[in-house]
Parts: sequence; C-alpha cells; structure tokens
Amino acid sequence: MKKICLILVLPALVSFTFLGAVKVGKAQTSALRIVERNAAINTTTNLQVWRGRASVIDFTQTGEVVTYIRLADPSKVVLNTDAELKTNQARMIFVQSIQTLRFPGAITTPITNLFVKTRSSEGVERLYTFNIVHCSGKATNNGIAISSVTPNREQNVFLANNQTLSIADVERGLEVAIRRGYTTVNDPVVFKVREFLDLVRNGTTVAQAVERTNLSISVVISLAKLGLIDTLQSQPQS
Repeated sequence: MKKICLILVLPALVSFTFLGAVKVGKAQTSALRIVERNAAINTTTNLQVWRGRASVIDFTQTGEVVTYIRLADPSKVVLNTDAELKTNQARMIFVQSIQTLRFPGAITTPITNLFVKTRSSEGVERLYTFNIVHCSGKATNNGIAISSVTPNREQNVFLANNQTLSIADVERGLEVAIRRGYTTVNDPVVFKVREFLDLVRNGTTVAQAVERTNLSISVVISLAKLGLIDTLQSQPQS
C-alpha cells in the first residue's frame, strides 16, 4: 500500500522535518468543511469543485434562507438550489463544473467569484462571497457548511519546553508549506490539517481535533513552528 509523506523544510533548521504519512487506500471524501459564519462573511471562502461532481454551500445550520445569487463567470459551472428562491425556503446551493461555454463578449477567468445573499428568521440580511476553485485529482470534500457556532477563544499548542504556539501559527505554516511547494493542496495530510483547523475554530479542543482527524500532533507542531518562523521573518527589522 502506497504512502504519501508531507515533508516540510523549516527555514531555521538545516535538516528536513518529517511531518507525517497517510496510507492511501480507498478514496475517502469528507462530508462538508465547516466554516464559521463570521469568518465566511468577513473573508472570501474557497469552494472547491471537481469534474463530474457537485459541491454544496449549506446554510441549514444557520437557519438562513438564500434570497439572491450572483455568479460572475457562468462559463464553467452551473448552479441550482434545493428550492426556488421565490419560496424563501432555499438553504443549499449546488455548484457543478461543466465544459467551458462561450458567451459573446463575456470575459472568463480561471477562478471566478460567487455572491450569495441570505436572510435569517429575524430578518437579518447577510452577504457571503466565495471563490469557485476548480480542482483536479480525487475530491477531498463535498462542499461547505456555514455554521452559526461562535468559536472559542484562540487555542494554543503547548510544547514541553514551555513554548506556546497558536492555531493561527498552524494555519500560517500550512499556507507557507503550500506556497513554497513543500506539499500540494490535494495532499491527504493537508486535508486533515484543514479539518483539524475547522474543528478547533468551532469549539473542539486541540486534543479532540487531533484524535477525530487521526492527525499526528507532530504535524501540528511542525506546521506551527513553520508559521511562527515565517511570522518572525516577515516582521520589519528595527
């Protein structure tokens, strides 16, 4: 059985750091990525789509209904909802890739954006923005679920030498690893790390998130160190 290894090079060290190995057997696709509502409103969320598959944006957990949808470039994907918008009962948007269409005068882009306007049962309207990211290879999720759960305060990873690393360091370390080509976005370990971050930000403890994702704590610590080093190197020299 093949193994995929995620290897990171820590800038402060000369040696390579082995982060983890995942056995690759039958394809395992996570149900949905959990994205906290405030984070989804304040940032543009990536929605991944794969050829021949549909991805969903699910507002069921927040109780919001979808009232308006605007897709900037409709040449590569089609959209539909679980109910007509005029019924005020639509809570899910399904996005599926298609062969590229040609519209006279239209301008296309590899990654287009999607605007979604919702309304809560209290009448509060919200606007969400998404990037539609076309992916190759095996699918790693079936879409996004927007959650109304308010995450706990930022959790930390404590090391034996009394050093403290934050979850933000872990996320930054993952971004650095992908940006520098140490790993790819479709690496199974990368998916586990993203799931780990989603769980922690939605109230799960670090220990529970590691157990639920079957992710080695050494992976978390190594990524956090990489993120911390990158942060320190990015600070202006006094």
